Amino acid sequence: MTTSEAVEVVPAPEQLDRWLHAQTWFRGRGPVECERVTVLREGDPALVHVLLACDGRRYQLLLGVRDELPERLVHARIGSAGGRQVYEAVYDPELTAVLLDHFEKSSEVADLRFRGALPPRYTDAPVGRPFPGLQRNFSIVYGQRHVLKFFRELVPGDNPELVLHTALHSVEDPHIAPPLGALESELDGERTTFAVLHEFVPLGSLGWPMATASVRDYLAGPAEDPQNAGGDFAAEAHRLGRAVARVHADLRETLGTQASGPADEFVAALHRRLDAALLEVEALEPFEQGLRARYDAVLADPRPLRLQRVHGDLHLGQVLRSPLTWVLVDFEGEPHGTPADRARTRPAEHDVATVLRSLHYAAAQLLVGAEDVATLLPRAARWLAHNRKAFCDGYAEVSPDLLPDGALLCAVELDRAVVEVRHEQRYRPEWTVIPLSAIAEVLTGEPVWTA
Repeated sequence: MTTSEAVEVVPAPEQLDRWLHAQTWFRGRGPVECERVTVLREGDPALVHVLLACDGRRYQLLLGVRDELPERLVHARIGSAGGRQVYEAVYDPELTAVLLDHFEKSSEVADLRFRGALPPRYTDAPVGRPFPGLQRNFSIVYGQRHVLKFFRELVPGDNPELVLHTALHSVEDPHIAPPLGALESELDGERTTFAVLHEFVPLGSLGWPMATASVRDYLAGPAEDPQNAGGDFAAEAHRLGRAVARVHADLRETLGTQASGPADEFVAALHRRLDAALLEVEALEPFEQGLRARYDAVLADPRPLRLQRVHGDLHLGQVLRSPLTWVLVDFEGEPHGTPADRARTRPAEHDVATVLRSLHYAAAQLLVGAEDVATLLPRAARWLAHNRKAFCDGYAEVSPDLLPDGALLCAVELDRAVVEVRHEQRYRPEWTVIPLSAIAEVLTGEPVWTA
Protein backbone atom coordinates (compact mmCIF):
# COMPACT_ATOMS: atom_id res chain seq x y z
CA MET A 1 0.00 0.00 0.00
CA THR A 2 1.27 3.45 -0.80
CA THR A 3 1.71 6.13 1.82
CA SER A 4 -1.20 8.16 0.43
CA GLU A 5 -3.51 5.13 0.64
CA ALA A 6 -2.29 4.39 4.16
CA VAL A 7 -3.45 7.82 5.28
CA GLU A 8 -7.04 6.69 4.65
CA VAL A 9 -6.88 3.83 7.18
CA VAL A 10 -4.30 4.87 9.79
CA PRO A 11 -5.22 7.53 12.36
CA ALA A 12 -3.38 10.83 12.47
CA PRO A 13 0.05 10.51 14.15
CA GLU A 14 -0.97 12.46 17.23
CA GLN A 15 -4.04 10.24 17.73
CA LEU A 16 -2.09 7.02 17.26
CA ASP A 17 0.74 8.20 19.54
CA ARG A 18 -1.69 9.20 22.29
CA TRP A 19 -3.44 5.82 22.16
CA LEU A 20 -0.22 3.79 22.02
CA HIS A 21 1.37 5.56 24.98
CA ALA A 22 -1.69 4.73 27.07
CA GLN A 23 -1.23 0.98 26.47
CA THR A 24 0.58 -1.03 29.16
CA TRP A 25 2.32 -3.25 26.57
CA PHE A 26 3.82 -0.34 24.62
CA ARG A 27 7.36 0.49 25.74
CA GLY A 28 8.22 3.24 23.27
CA ARG A 29 8.80 6.83 24.30
CA GLY A 30 9.72 8.57 21.06
CA PRO A 31 7.87 9.24 17.80
CA VAL A 32 6.08 6.34 16.13
CA GLU A 33 6.79 5.45 12.50
CA CYS A 34 4.34 3.47 10.37
CA GLU A 35 6.54 1.02 8.42
CA ARG A 36 3.99 -1.15 6.66
CA VAL A 37 0.22 -1.18 6.12
CA THR A 38 -1.62 -4.22 4.73
CA VAL A 39 -5.37 -4.29 4.06
CA LEU A 40 -6.73 -7.74 4.94
CA ARG A 41 -10.31 -6.85 4.07
CA GLU A 42 -11.70 -3.85 2.22
CA GLY A 43 -15.11 -2.27 2.63
CA ASP A 44 -17.08 -1.34 5.71
CA PRO A 45 -15.77 -2.57 8.05
CA ALA A 46 -12.22 -2.86 6.73
CA LEU A 47 -9.47 -4.86 8.46
CA VAL A 48 -5.94 -3.47 8.37
CA HIS A 49 -2.63 -4.83 9.66
CA VAL A 50 -0.09 -2.17 10.65
CA LEU A 51 3.61 -2.56 11.44
CA LEU A 52 5.00 0.22 13.64
CA ALA A 53 8.48 1.21 14.79
CA CYS A 54 9.45 3.23 17.87
CA ASP A 55 12.73 3.49 19.80
CA GLY A 56 14.23 0.57 17.89
CA ARG A 57 11.27 -1.74 18.64
CA ARG A 58 8.59 -3.09 16.27
CA TYR A 59 4.92 -3.47 17.12
CA GLN A 60 1.89 -4.70 15.21
CA LEU A 61 -1.72 -3.57 15.34
CA LEU A 62 -4.95 -4.87 13.86
CA LEU A 63 -7.14 -1.91 12.97
CA GLY A 64 -10.82 -1.87 12.13
CA VAL A 65 -12.15 0.95 9.98
CA ARG A 66 -15.86 1.83 9.83
CA ASP A 67 -17.94 4.70 8.51
CA GLU A 68 -19.80 4.73 11.83
CA LEU A 69 -18.71 3.11 15.08
CA PRO A 70 -21.40 1.10 16.91
CA GLU A 71 -21.69 1.65 20.64
CA ARG A 72 -20.26 -1.79 21.42
CA LEU A 73 -16.93 -0.75 19.83
CA VAL A 74 -16.61 2.80 21.16
CA HIS A 75 -14.27 1.61 23.94
CA ALA A 76 -11.80 0.36 21.29
CA ARG A 77 -11.64 3.62 19.32
CA ILE A 78 -8.16 4.92 18.44
CA GLY A 79 -8.97 7.88 16.18
CA SER A 80 -10.13 8.67 12.67
CA ALA A 81 -8.75 8.50 9.13
CA GLY A 82 -10.27 9.85 5.94
CA GLY A 83 -13.48 10.69 7.77
CA ARG A 84 -13.89 7.10 9.04
CA GLN A 85 -13.58 5.68 12.55
CA VAL A 86 -10.50 3.58 13.42
CA TYR A 87 -10.43 1.16 16.34
CA GLU A 88 -8.64 -1.93 17.62
CA ALA A 89 -10.12 -4.77 15.57
CA VAL A 90 -9.56 -7.54 18.11
CA TYR A 91 -12.90 -6.54 19.69
CA ASP A 92 -14.90 -6.87 16.46
CA PRO A 93 -16.06 -10.47 15.80
CA GLU A 94 -16.96 -9.60 12.21
CA LEU A 95 -13.29 -8.81 11.56
CA THR A 96 -11.68 -11.49 13.71
CA ALA A 97 -13.58 -14.04 11.60
CA VAL A 98 -11.64 -12.73 8.59
CA LEU A 99 -8.38 -13.82 10.23
CA LEU A 100 -9.62 -17.38 10.60
CA ASP A 101 -10.65 -17.39 6.94
CA HIS A 102 -7.11 -16.46 5.95
CA PHE A 103 -5.67 -19.32 8.01
CA GLU A 104 -8.13 -21.81 6.51
CA LYS A 105 -7.09 -20.74 3.02
CA SER A 106 -3.36 -20.42 3.87
CA SER A 107 -3.55 -16.96 2.30
CA GLU A 108 -0.69 -14.67 1.38
CA VAL A 109 -1.63 -10.99 1.53
CA ALA A 110 1.20 -8.74 0.45
CA ASP A 111 4.06 -9.63 2.83
CA LEU A 112 1.89 -11.54 5.33
CA ARG A 113 1.70 -15.33 5.11
CA PHE A 114 -1.10 -17.17 6.92
CA ARG A 115 0.19 -20.72 7.36
CA GLY A 116 -2.54 -23.00 8.67
CA ALA A 117 -3.59 -26.63 9.00
CA LEU A 118 -7.11 -26.29 10.39
CA PRO A 119 -9.61 -29.12 10.60
CA PRO A 120 -12.97 -28.63 8.81
CA ARG A 121 -15.44 -26.43 10.65
CA TYR A 122 -18.35 -28.09 12.37
CA THR A 123 -20.32 -24.80 12.28
CA ASP A 124 -20.22 -21.56 10.37
CA ALA A 125 -17.46 -19.15 11.28
CA PRO A 126 -17.15 -19.30 15.08
CA VAL A 127 -17.26 -16.00 16.88
CA GLY A 128 -13.82 -14.70 17.78
CA ARG A 129 -13.71 -13.05 21.19
CA PRO A 130 -10.73 -11.44 22.92
CA PHE A 131 -9.28 -13.49 25.75
CA PRO A 132 -10.31 -11.80 29.03
CA GLY A 133 -7.87 -10.08 31.35
CA LEU A 134 -4.71 -8.05 30.92
CA GLN A 135 -2.24 -9.56 28.48
CA ARG A 136 1.20 -8.63 27.26
CA ASN A 137 0.07 -9.91 23.86
CA PHE A 138 -3.51 -10.37 22.75
CA SER A 139 -5.38 -13.58 22.06
CA ILE A 140 -8.59 -14.27 20.18
CA VAL A 141 -10.64 -17.34 21.12
CA TYR A 142 -12.79 -18.90 18.40
CA GLY A 143 -15.64 -20.88 19.88
CA GLN A 144 -14.28 -23.99 21.59
CA ARG A 145 -11.77 -24.78 18.87
CA HIS A 146 -8.97 -22.27 18.34
CA VAL A 147 -6.89 -19.60 20.08
CA LEU A 148 -5.00 -17.08 17.96
CA LYS A 149 -2.23 -15.21 19.76
CA PHE A 150 -0.79 -12.04 18.24
CA PHE A 151 2.54 -10.84 19.58
CA ARG A 152 2.29 -7.13 20.34
CA GLU A 153 6.03 -6.57 20.06
CA LEU A 154 7.83 -8.22 17.16
CA VAL A 155 11.40 -9.50 17.14
CA PRO A 156 13.03 -10.84 13.96
CA GLY A 157 13.16 -14.65 13.90
CA ASP A 158 10.97 -17.54 14.98
CA ASN A 159 9.20 -16.94 18.29
CA PRO A 160 9.97 -19.56 21.00
CA GLU A 161 6.22 -20.16 21.28
CA LEU A 162 6.21 -21.57 17.76
CA VAL A 163 9.56 -23.35 17.98
CA LEU A 164 8.82 -25.22 21.19
CA HIS A 165 5.21 -26.06 20.38
CA THR A 166 6.23 -27.43 17.00
CA ALA A 167 8.95 -29.58 18.57
CA LEU A 168 6.64 -30.93 21.27
CA HIS A 169 3.82 -31.58 18.84
CA SER A 170 6.17 -33.63 16.66
CA VAL A 171 6.37 -36.24 19.44
CA GLU A 172 2.69 -35.89 20.41
CA ASP A 173 3.38 -34.43 23.81
CA PRO A 174 -0.02 -34.39 25.59
CA HIS A 175 0.79 -31.37 27.76
CA ILE A 176 0.54 -28.62 25.13
CA ALA A 177 -2.21 -27.07 23.05
CA PRO A 178 -1.35 -28.42 19.58
CA PRO A 179 -0.23 -25.76 17.09
CA LEU A 180 -2.45 -25.24 14.05
CA GLY A 181 -0.73 -22.45 12.21
CA ALA A 182 1.27 -19.26 12.24
CA LEU A 183 1.24 -15.80 10.72
CA GLU A 184 4.68 -14.99 9.33
CA SER A 185 6.43 -12.22 7.46
CA GLU A 186 9.89 -10.76 6.98
CA LEU A 187 11.60 -8.38 9.37
CA ASP A 188 15.07 -7.18 8.50
CA GLY A 189 15.31 -9.95 5.93
CA GLU A 190 14.53 -12.68 8.48
CA ARG A 191 11.41 -14.84 8.68
CA THR A 192 9.52 -13.69 11.75
CA THR A 193 6.59 -15.06 13.75
CA PHE A 194 3.76 -12.50 13.99
CA ALA A 195 1.10 -14.80 15.50
CA VAL A 196 0.44 -18.44 16.38
CA LEU A 197 -2.76 -20.45 16.21
CA HIS A 198 -3.43 -23.26 18.72
CA GLU A 199 -6.17 -25.67 19.59
CA PHE A 200 -8.37 -24.36 22.38
CA VAL A 201 -8.14 -26.21 25.71
CA PRO A 202 -11.80 -26.89 26.61
CA LEU A 203 -12.86 -26.47 30.22
CA GLY A 204 -9.31 -25.54 31.19
CA SER A 205 -8.79 -24.11 34.67
CA LEU A 206 -5.72 -22.02 35.50
CA GLY A 207 -3.41 -23.48 38.12
CA TRP A 208 -3.15 -20.25 40.12
CA PRO A 209 -6.80 -19.95 41.21
CA MET A 210 -6.89 -23.70 41.87
CA ALA A 211 -3.88 -23.47 44.18
CA THR A 212 -4.97 -20.30 45.97
CA ALA A 213 -8.46 -21.74 46.54
CA SER A 214 -6.77 -24.72 48.19
CA VAL A 215 -4.77 -22.38 50.43
CA ARG A 216 -7.89 -20.46 51.46
CA ASP A 217 -9.73 -23.69 52.21
CA TYR A 218 -6.91 -24.96 54.38
CA LEU A 219 -6.23 -21.71 56.25
CA ALA A 220 -9.93 -21.25 57.01
CA GLY A 221 -10.55 -24.79 58.20
CA PRO A 222 -9.67 -26.74 61.33
CA ALA A 223 -7.46 -29.41 59.73
CA GLU A 224 -3.82 -29.37 60.83
CA ASP A 225 -2.63 -31.55 57.94
CA PRO A 226 -3.19 -30.00 54.49
CA GLN A 227 -4.10 -33.36 53.00
CA ASN A 228 -7.12 -33.51 55.31
CA ALA A 229 -8.47 -30.18 54.06
CA GLY A 230 -11.32 -30.33 51.57
CA GLY A 231 -9.38 -28.51 48.86
CA ASP A 232 -6.11 -30.43 48.98
CA PHE A 233 -4.02 -29.47 45.91
CA ALA A 234 -1.26 -32.05 46.35
CA ALA A 235 -2.64 -34.62 43.89
CA GLU A 236 -2.75 -31.90 41.22
CA ALA A 237 0.73 -30.67 42.16
CA HIS A 238 1.98 -34.24 41.72
CA ARG A 239 0.35 -34.51 38.27
CA LEU A 240 1.77 -31.12 37.33
CA GLY A 241 5.26 -32.29 38.29
CA ARG A 242 4.89 -35.28 36.00
CA ALA A 243 3.62 -33.06 33.17
CA VAL A 244 6.54 -30.62 33.44
CA ALA A 245 9.02 -33.49 33.51
CA ARG A 246 7.44 -35.03 30.40
CA VAL A 247 7.67 -31.70 28.55
CA HIS A 248 11.33 -31.37 29.53
CA ALA A 249 12.06 -34.93 28.39
CA ASP A 250 10.34 -34.32 25.06
CA LEU A 251 12.26 -31.09 24.53
CA ARG A 252 15.50 -32.96 25.14
CA GLU A 253 14.45 -35.59 22.61
CA THR A 254 13.45 -33.12 19.90
CA LEU A 255 15.82 -30.19 20.40
CA GLY A 256 18.71 -31.91 22.15
CA THR A 257 20.89 -30.95 25.09
CA GLN A 258 24.31 -29.47 25.53
CA ALA A 259 26.89 -29.71 28.27
CA SER A 260 28.02 -26.31 29.46
CA GLY A 261 31.36 -27.47 30.79
CA PRO A 262 32.27 -25.97 34.17
CA ALA A 263 29.45 -24.01 35.78
CA ASP A 264 31.56 -20.86 36.16
CA GLU A 265 29.62 -18.70 33.69
CA PHE A 266 26.26 -19.93 34.95
CA VAL A 267 27.18 -19.06 38.53
CA ALA A 268 28.68 -15.74 37.44
CA ALA A 269 25.29 -14.81 35.94
CA LEU A 270 23.63 -15.49 39.31
CA HIS A 271 26.12 -13.16 40.98
CA ARG A 272 25.51 -10.44 38.39
CA ARG A 273 21.77 -10.51 38.99
CA LEU A 274 22.39 -10.27 42.72
CA ASP A 275 24.75 -7.32 42.16
CA ALA A 276 21.99 -5.50 40.25
CA ALA A 277 19.37 -6.25 42.90
CA LEU A 278 21.59 -5.05 45.74
CA LEU A 279 21.83 -1.64 44.08
CA GLU A 280 18.06 -1.27 44.42
CA VAL A 281 16.99 -3.28 47.48
CA GLU A 282 18.74 -2.53 50.75
CA ALA A 283 16.83 -5.33 52.50
CA LEU A 284 18.87 -7.90 50.57
CA GLU A 285 22.17 -6.82 52.11
CA PRO A 286 21.99 -9.05 55.24
CA PHE A 287 21.62 -12.09 52.97
CA GLU A 288 24.34 -11.26 50.43
CA GLN A 289 27.05 -13.56 51.76
CA GLY A 290 24.64 -16.44 52.25
CA LEU A 291 23.29 -16.08 48.74
CA ARG A 292 26.76 -15.98 47.22
CA ALA A 293 27.76 -19.07 49.17
CA ARG A 294 24.71 -20.98 47.88
CA TYR A 295 25.50 -19.89 44.34
CA ASP A 296 29.11 -20.98 44.63
CA ALA A 297 28.05 -24.36 46.00
CA VAL A 298 27.04 -25.24 42.44
CA LEU A 299 30.73 -25.14 41.50
CA ALA A 300 31.49 -28.02 43.87
CA ASP A 301 29.76 -30.47 41.53
CA PRO A 302 32.37 -31.63 38.98
CA ARG A 303 29.73 -32.71 36.48
CA PRO A 304 28.95 -30.30 33.62
CA LEU A 305 25.57 -28.65 33.65
CA ARG A 306 23.07 -30.21 31.27
CA LEU A 307 21.40 -27.40 29.36
CA GLN A 308 18.28 -27.61 27.22
CA ARG A 309 15.35 -25.56 25.94
CA VAL A 310 12.76 -25.02 28.66
CA HIS A 311 9.54 -23.07 29.08
CA GLY A 312 11.43 -20.17 30.64
CA ASP A 313 8.57 -18.46 32.50
CA LEU A 314 6.69 -21.36 34.05
CA HIS A 315 4.37 -20.62 36.95
CA LEU A 316 0.85 -21.48 38.08
CA GLY A 317 -0.62 -18.84 35.78
CA GLN A 318 0.93 -20.60 32.77
CA VAL A 319 -0.67 -24.02 33.29
CA LEU A 320 -4.22 -25.14 32.53
CA ARG A 321 -5.95 -28.16 34.02
CA SER A 322 -8.04 -29.76 31.30
CA PRO A 323 -10.41 -32.64 32.04
CA LEU A 324 -7.60 -35.01 31.04
CA THR A 325 -4.29 -33.49 32.09
CA TRP A 326 -2.20 -30.39 32.77
CA VAL A 327 -1.40 -28.23 29.73
CA LEU A 328 1.53 -25.76 29.66
CA VAL A 329 0.90 -22.51 27.78
CA ASP A 330 2.79 -19.34 26.78
CA PHE A 331 6.21 -20.71 25.83
CA GLU A 332 7.59 -17.25 24.99
CA GLY A 333 10.09 -17.16 27.86
CA GLU A 334 10.73 -14.34 30.30
CA PRO A 335 8.44 -11.38 29.56
CA HIS A 336 11.17 -8.74 29.45
CA GLY A 337 14.04 -10.94 28.30
CA THR A 338 15.95 -10.23 25.13
CA PRO A 339 15.46 -12.56 22.14
CA ALA A 340 18.77 -14.23 23.04
CA ASP A 341 17.61 -14.71 26.64
CA ARG A 342 14.34 -16.32 25.59
CA ALA A 343 16.07 -18.74 23.20
CA ARG A 344 18.85 -19.60 25.65
CA THR A 345 19.29 -23.15 26.91
CA ARG A 346 19.07 -23.58 30.68
CA PRO A 347 19.07 -26.34 33.27
CA ALA A 348 15.66 -27.97 33.58
CA GLU A 349 15.82 -26.85 37.21
CA HIS A 350 14.94 -23.34 35.99
CA ASP A 351 11.31 -24.33 35.29
CA VAL A 352 11.15 -26.44 38.45
CA ALA A 353 12.34 -23.49 40.50
CA THR A 354 9.81 -21.07 39.01
CA VAL A 355 6.94 -23.46 39.75
CA LEU A 356 8.17 -23.86 43.32
CA ARG A 357 8.36 -20.09 43.67
CA SER A 358 4.80 -19.85 42.34
CA LEU A 359 3.65 -22.37 44.94
CA HIS A 360 5.29 -20.20 47.60
CA TYR A 361 3.42 -17.16 46.34
CA ALA A 362 0.16 -19.11 46.40
CA ALA A 363 0.79 -20.11 50.01
CA ALA A 364 1.85 -16.64 51.16
CA GLN A 365 -0.28 -14.15 49.23
CA LEU A 366 -3.09 -14.18 51.81
CA LEU A 367 -0.62 -13.20 54.51
CA VAL A 368 0.22 -9.84 52.92
CA GLY A 369 -1.39 -7.22 55.15
CA ALA A 370 -3.03 -9.84 57.40
CA GLU A 371 -3.31 -9.03 61.12
CA ASP A 372 -2.84 -12.63 62.28
CA VAL A 373 0.35 -13.48 60.38
CA ALA A 374 1.82 -15.29 63.40
CA THR A 375 -1.13 -17.71 63.35
CA LEU A 376 -1.37 -18.14 59.60
CA LEU A 377 2.33 -18.41 58.79
CA PRO A 378 2.95 -21.93 60.19
CA ARG A 379 -0.14 -23.25 58.39
CA ALA A 380 0.88 -21.63 55.11
CA ALA A 381 4.33 -23.19 55.53
CA ARG A 382 2.76 -26.64 55.99
CA TRP A 383 0.67 -26.20 52.83
CA LEU A 384 3.76 -25.16 50.90
CA ALA A 385 5.92 -28.06 52.15
CA HIS A 386 3.12 -30.53 51.35
CA ASN A 387 2.68 -29.29 47.78
CA ARG A 388 6.38 -28.73 47.07
CA LYS A 389 7.02 -32.36 47.91
CA ALA A 390 4.09 -33.50 45.77
CA PHE A 391 5.34 -31.53 42.76
CA CYS A 392 8.95 -32.69 43.12
CA ASP A 393 7.88 -36.31 43.68
CA GLY A 394 5.77 -36.20 40.52
CA TYR A 395 8.64 -34.69 38.53
CA ALA A 396 11.13 -37.28 39.82
CA GLU A 397 8.86 -40.14 38.76
CA VAL A 398 9.46 -39.12 35.14
CA SER A 399 12.93 -37.55 35.48
CA PRO A 400 14.77 -39.22 38.39
CA ASP A 401 17.79 -36.93 37.94
CA LEU A 402 16.03 -34.11 39.81
CA LEU A 403 17.62 -33.49 43.21
CA PRO A 404 15.06 -31.55 45.28
CA ASP A 405 17.72 -30.80 47.89
CA GLY A 406 20.54 -30.32 45.40
CA ALA A 407 22.78 -27.28 45.21
CA LEU A 408 21.67 -26.41 41.66
CA LEU A 409 17.94 -26.26 42.34
CA CYS A 410 18.57 -24.32 45.57
CA ALA A 411 20.74 -21.77 43.76
CA VAL A 412 18.27 -21.29 40.91
CA GLU A 413 15.33 -20.94 43.28
CA LEU A 414 17.20 -18.33 45.33
CA ASP A 415 18.13 -16.50 42.13
CA ARG A 416 14.47 -16.39 41.10
CA ALA A 417 13.56 -15.03 44.55
CA VAL A 418 16.19 -12.29 44.18
CA VAL A 419 14.67 -11.31 40.81
CA GLU A 420 11.23 -11.25 42.46
CA VAL A 421 12.47 -9.04 45.31
CA ARG A 422 13.72 -6.49 42.79
CA HIS A 423 10.46 -6.61 40.83
CA GLU A 424 8.26 -6.30 43.90
CA GLN A 425 10.31 -3.43 45.27
CA ARG A 426 9.63 -1.55 42.03
CA TYR A 427 5.95 -2.34 41.51
CA ARG A 428 4.39 -3.87 44.67
CA PRO A 429 6.55 -2.95 47.68
CA GLU A 430 4.15 -4.55 50.14
CA TRP A 431 4.70 -7.92 48.43
CA THR A 432 8.50 -7.78 48.75
CA VAL A 433 8.14 -9.71 52.00
CA ILE A 434 7.13 -12.88 50.11
CA PRO A 435 10.37 -13.52 48.16
CA LEU A 436 12.46 -11.95 50.93
CA SER A 437 11.04 -14.42 53.44
CA ALA A 438 11.78 -17.29 51.06
CA ILE A 439 15.43 -16.21 50.98
CA ALA A 440 15.56 -15.76 54.75
CA GLU A 441 14.05 -19.19 55.44
CA VAL A 442 16.66 -20.93 53.28
CA LEU A 443 19.62 -19.01 54.68
CA THR A 444 18.64 -18.51 58.32
CA GLY A 445 15.73 -20.84 58.96
CA GLU A 446 13.55 -17.89 59.99
CA PRO A 447 11.04 -15.88 57.90
CA VAL A 448 10.99 -12.10 57.97
CA TRP A 449 7.22 -11.61 58.15
CA THR A 450 5.78 -8.91 60.35
CA ALA A 451 2.14 -8.23 61.06
